[in-house]
Amino acid sequence: MKEILEYIKRIQSTAETGLHYSKNPFELNRNIEISNICIELLERLTNIKTEEIKLHLEERNGYRTPKVDIRAVVFNEDGKLLFVKERIDGRWSLPGGWADIGFSPSEMAVKETREEAGLIVEPKRLLAIMDKKCHPHPSDLYYIYKIFLECELKGESEPDGMETTDTGFFDRNNIPELSGPRNTPDQIRMLFDFKEGVKTPPYFD
Repeated sequence: MKEILEYIKRIQSTAETGLHYSKNPFELNRNIEISNICIELLERLTNIKTEEIKLHLEERNGYRTPKVDIRAVVFNEDGKLLFVKERIDGRWSLPGGWADIGFSPSEMAVKETREEAGLIVEPKRLLAIMDKKCHPHPSDLYYIYKIFLECELKGESEPDGMETTDTGFFDRNNIPELSGPRNTPDQIRMLFDFKEGVKTPPYFD
């Protein structure tokens, strides 16, 4: 099922790119039809209403590209990893979220950690760039790249409390229940491997 959803999203994005570049009215109509068929298939497979799918998928602003999710990787002096408790599902994730226009990846890591955890950090190195489809996350309407940046803890601030309800540091053997759309157990184990020097070059894909 997950593989089928990925193929449908690829076809839909190709059709939308065609809508941007096509000048011939027949090509435009074909691409509109293909896009509509894909959206109808997604509705049947996911039980998500057509209008919501269109809201997420249809950009109509040019060549379709993946969305980017930035995650801050923050270890404390005891080698424990920072997690925040997501308000949306009551489970835990690394602080982070969608990249905002006008912010670099490092600026997003700083911003999200301050807002979600009430901590001030300084990004130090890129650990990984992951294609979400290559990892066992739940299916998603978006096509997503995830960027993991190791950050040094510098101080404290005030969280805004809008998206998270709690903050905590956890060791490798005491990982909380994870928010699956945001991070997986294998990803967390990999981050501890980076911290402990088992893994050094950045991971990709």
